[in-house]
Amino acid sequence: MSPKKISSTSYVALLALYFTVFQNIALWNHLVKLVSAEPVKIGFLISLPVFVFITMFVLFTIIVWPYVYRVLVGVLILLSTLVTYSMFNYGNYFNYGMIVSVFQTNSAESLSYLSYSVAIWFVLLGVIPAILFCYYLKPVFNRSVVKTVLAKLSGIVAAILVCLFIAALYYKDYVSFIRNHTEIKSLLNPTDYITSTYRYEHYVYVDSKIPYKKIGLDATNTHKGQQHNILVLVVGEASRSMNYSLNGYHRDTNPELAKHKVISFQDVSSCGTYTALSVPCMFSDMNRSNYNETIAHHQDGLMDILAHAGLDVSWRENDGGCKGVCDRVKHIEMTANIDPALCHNGTCYDEILLKGLKEKIANAKQDTVIALHLIGSHGPTYLYRYPPNFEKFKPICNTSNLQDCTSEQITNTYDNTILYTDHILSTVIDTLKTSAGNNNTAMFYLADHGESLGENGIYLHGLPYSIAPIEQKRVPMIVWLSKAFQTNNGLNAGCLENEAQHKDTYSQDNLFHSILGLMDVTTHLYKPDLDVFRQCRN
Repeated sequence: MSPKKISSTSYVALLALYFTVFQNIALWNHLVKLVSAEPVKIGFLISLPVFVFITMFVLFTIIVWPYVYRVLVGVLILLSTLVTYSMFNYGNYFNYGMIVSVFQTNSAESLSYLSYSVAIWFVLLGVIPAILFCYYLKPVFNRSVVKTVLAKLSGIVAAILVCLFIAALYYKDYVSFIRNHTEIKSLLNPTDYITSTYRYEHYVYVDSKIPYKKIGLDATNTHKGQQHNILVLVVGEASRSMNYSLNGYHRDTNPELAKHKVISFQDVSSCGTYTALSVPCMFSDMNRSNYNETIAHHQDGLMDILAHAGLDVSWRENDGGCKGVCDRVKHIEMTANIDPALCHNGTCYDEILLKGLKEKIANAKQDTVIALHLIGSHGPTYLYRYPPNFEKFKPICNTSNLQDCTSEQITNTYDNTILYTDHILSTVIDTLKTSAGNNNTAMFYLADHGESLGENGIYLHGLPYSIAPIEQKRVPMIVWLSKAFQTNNGLNAGCLENEAQHKDTYSQDNLFHSILGLMDVTTHLYKPDLDVFRQCRN
């Protein structure tokens, strides 16, 4: 089949039309829901696809040039197809946060998203159009570079004039609509993920050169007593508070923890809705309101400051990376080399984190903090997060295509992951109890963010915080303290239980200061008002 020659302007217009109609179906799907829920002017409604088309036209006028257009257009079509699939089927938004997650996701996590429906979608919406635009349609460019540039400039100017005309008619409507629905910008494909990728690359190659700053160098361990303070700090993954029976969930998802005298905080909010934001944020001395990612990645965090105070600090990783918070302390990545029986498809069950934990605690020679980063309830392949013997709730969703499963199947599979996390936390407590006679032992569990299970057509996590549903922002926070720890540190468990049940102002902002207080570490960075144990300490 010989290429069909058309003018470069016609080529760009067809490409813009393809992206407007097909690669932005997630945007149109979202807009239909919005306009059906609130009255809008008919003219404003008609102008929306015109505005998107003009945006695409300007973008591709800039991108399409002789010799390089095939590579650029082909790559954009294929990448945009994967983005469209994720946004349309999972309700994801490819803003900066999602791009960070994409670049920091390991290969095993990436492969968990692959399925037959992705392949079909990729071929029909991506491969076939890529062949059409890269090989069948051949844009004819002016031989004069100057004339080519002028033609592009005139096309862009004409498009801008149309935009100005629309703005003159519906400026107030656009301003109001976008202000009330800021998420719309994150659904525009491919402009948003292109700009977000640029921001990420700027961070990697520019912001990463910022000098590193050590803080909390005045940290001092003031703990007194013959027995060592030993804390196991567990970081959960994609775990939503409302699915914990300890927090009132109708299913018994915490049968093992219920046997221990744990304290479960009922209303705890996360710093973000994805790991790459929440984990560095919760381990930093900054609050969610003033959190700065660049600063957090270039200064010490909680683990560093505990080490400054002379504690034995270590991190065990089973979720693809600690996002920088463990880089300067002892840390180990869980792999199949440690125990092949606990690993499959490139990931390991969280039980692998318990390997050697008992010995580590028994051989402690000083106050110790051991962090365990769970893979927890990482989706969409929830069924791979727990061993078969924890498949209590049935039927399950046995595919990564969550939209192909019923709400019951998704919830069943997800609840099984909570059941397994319950077992892991209970085992940690049992392990700490064996050493309780020789040490003051404690466990502190806090998840990084929640998870959507199809409510309102939204799956997984990662939505912009301002519009993210409560399912993605409410996380479990559970504490267990041995009798020796309570006595040695002057903590009143009954008081703490009352605080956990009735106070509703807790968040991941509390972690940094609560752990410092719990481990008797003093520093000028410590803020007593954010220490959840302060009110119940003698």
